[in-house]
Amino acid sequence: MINRNIVFPSLIIALSAVILVLIGQFAEPRFSDASVDAKFFPTAIAIAQILLCIALLVQHKIKSIDKEQQPAIFTKMAVFGIAFLMGYALLIHLIGYLLASLLAFTIYLLLFKVKKPLFYLVAWVFVFGVYYLFGEVFYIALPEGLFY
Repeated sequence: MINRNIVFPSLIIALSAVILVLIGQFAEPRFSDASVDAKFFPTAIAIAQILLCIALLVQHKIKSIDKEQQPAIFTKMAVFGIAFLMGYALLIHLIGYLLASLLAFTIYLLLFKVKKPLFYLVAWVFVFGVYYLFGEVFYIALPEGLFY
């Protein structure tokens, strides 16, 4: 039986390694006063993914779960997560980072019936914080969408 605790981390490690090679082709920003170049954030994320997946593989090796107790490779929540992320990426393309992120965080919390207003506030503050950090600190423009 294929074990998802080995397959998915291994797949992410392989994809991240390919991405690290392809990131080298990014051109440095020429028109902004950014303190980092275009390679910094994708490289940091790819390295973090590799380290996290290695930790997951080691954790799985230490636990060694019985074969009868292994969960299915694809669950309803996994399919929902993939569909949600694809929809979010489409929304970013259409309406831009700020509105898409506010909408996506709100819809996610509503779908899971979160009733605490603090959760919504933290999500919105996070979105605005990232928007401010990229725009005002790093001088990196986030997607504005097709309609702007």
